[in-house]
Amino acid sequence: MYNKSHGKEINAVFTVGIDLGTTVSVVSYIDGDGAPVAVPIGGGITTPSVVNYSGKAAIVGREAVYKMDADSTVFSAKRSMGTESKFCGRNSIEISADILSYLKKNAEENIGKKIDAAVITVPAHFSDSQRSATRHAASMAGIRVLRLINEPTAAAIAFGLDKKKDGVFAVYDFGGGTFDFSVLRLMNGVFQVLATGGDNYLGGDDIDDAILDYNARLHGLNFAMENERIPGKLVAKFLKEQLKDLREVSKDYVYKNKNYEFKLTEDILRSVSCDFVQKSLKIADQVLQDARLDAAKLNGVVMVGGMTKLKLIKEEVQKHFQVKIFDDINPEEAVAFGAAIYADSIVRKNMLLIDVVPLTLGVETLGGGVDKIIHRSTPIPTVEKREYTTYQNNQTGIKFHIVQGERPIADECRSLANFELIEIPPMQAGMARVVVEFSVDINGLLSVKAHERETGIQQTVVVDPSSGLSSDEIASMLRKAEANRKEDSIHTRNITVKIESERMIKFWRTIIAEIPLDSQKIANDELECLENALKAELYQDVIVHKQKLESIFGPFLDEIINSRLGGKIVAELT
Repeated sequence: MYNKSHGKEINAVFTVGIDLGTTVSVVSYIDGDGAPVAVPIGGGITTPSVVNYSGKAAIVGREAVYKMDADSTVFSAKRSMGTESKFCGRNSIEISADILSYLKKNAEENIGKKIDAAVITVPAHFSDSQRSATRHAASMAGIRVLRLINEPTAAAIAFGLDKKKDGVFAVYDFGGGTFDFSVLRLMNGVFQVLATGGDNYLGGDDIDDAILDYNARLHGLNFAMENERIPGKLVAKFLKEQLKDLREVSKDYVYKNKNYEFKLTEDILRSVSCDFVQKSLKIADQVLQDARLDAAKLNGVVMVGGMTKLKLIKEEVQKHFQVKIFDDINPEEAVAFGAAIYADSIVRKNMLLIDVVPLTLGVETLGGGVDKIIHRSTPIPTVEKREYTTYQNNQTGIKFHIVQGERPIADECRSLANFELIEIPPMQAGMARVVVEFSVDINGLLSVKAHERETGIQQTVVVDPSSGLSSDEIASMLRKAEANRKEDSIHTRNITVKIESERMIKFWRTIIAEIPLDSQKIANDELECLENALKAELYQDVIVHKQKLESIFGPFLDEIINSRLGGKIVAELT
């Protein structure tokens, strides 16, 4: 089917892009001219991601904000996406589902079409559980998800970077509740995210709090309970949005039946915002370091998120990076625009988009180490395999502990899942061949499959942890990994030394009777010393005693092996 006036094929499937934001959400679609259009819902392009549960049915958006019922109103539920936290008796999945249902219903009424599917955006470093929770919320709302894509990546699409010459671009996304910074390489129309980072608890909400705190101190106000802050915070948000090019704005605020004049100037805003902006730039510098780039290599920075409307933020970003700033699209609409373009491209243009794994994925090994299987910043979708075996005779099962993080020690990483491959046929240690496959799909969700080669027995787990991981925790994990790099290296070496020594002790005990008597006494003494050093975790001593034992047994190994092979040397048997 074609639109004759434009000569373009019309999709049989009607798709939209949804920016499910922490503080506001936006729905966009591609119109008949092939341009992205934001759908006005409830009186504006942006819909507050706010839900009120004071009645039988959920009230969403502006009406929820206007009710001013702090005890029954939920703000910024996205910050707890994928966790067990509950608000008004509901978890973040249920709250997000109510927001998505509202967006879908009202968008369909406004556009006059049924929404068949959507691309939904998520923060670039949302964990597996947070992405899974987002899909679950969409499913509850009756929305078929074509893809989950990172918010900064969607913004890059909206600004048309895919149509520009090859280069490296950064996306600075300072939203109402989260901050993301991503570095993307464009080659032949294909996006690849080189590195990404952010903070799930850094956004315009923090600046609103700071404006409120400034005015509260000015008037000597002390809020007894957190929910008492909400009306004042809304006034602070209003002042911030009204300031723009004005020198000063003010608004009356009523607290305990008394009127107070809250005010805001550019100097006050700059003062209370400074720490938050600088924090965002430090995160950006770390991401550039992860991408092994300096700012001079960037071809531009895309400005996304409501906070980038502020003149002071644009100025600080320009001063910090000294490159071209892309800000010609409403930053609150850009992410939804990109999602709509990408949704349309899936059925129309088959555009290629590459995202990355935010944290390293691996398996706990014997001794508590980590075998890193898919490394941080690996482009997705991706599949990696490892082969493991049994370590005891007649072992019929292998337990797998899946972890996420940059530390080489399992206990210092985040636990994702545990499962066991059972019914492995009894055989000698080391004979079984178990292949473990890690697969991260286009939405960043992880599935792990283990199967034994000979029997075909297999077990699969899709990682969906009960609790999520916030972005500031991810940043903390990365900082700890860097800070503990030297200690972790020593610990990893010690694990290797311990496992190898324990294995060799068993071997040496089985052959000690086959070496000369004078060497047996020396070997027994050294074996006892080695075992005592292992118990005391004196790994330098372990290394010394292990080396001594290797020199004692070494000269006799060939003779012992030939004897056990019936006098035939290895070359004759191959």
